[in-house]
Amino acid sequence: MDMNQLLRAHQIALMDQARAANRARRAEHDDTLERLAGRIHDLRVESGANTRDAWFLIGDPVPEYRDR
Repeated sequence: MDMNQLLRAHQIALMDQARAANRARRAEHDDTLERLAGRIHDLRVESGANTRDAWFLIGDPVPEYRDR
């Protein structure tokens, strides 16, 4: 996926999470959001973007996730 596809998928996942009926249903989206945010982050790093100063996305993974 290119960056635009990843950003679109992330936004759709956020909207799906927001529409969830309860906390349990919202939590089901956490893994998807974290995976997409991780892929976006990796692509940004590969393209030379500064990723240390601020989070780029809601759901950006914690640093330990990137190290796996």
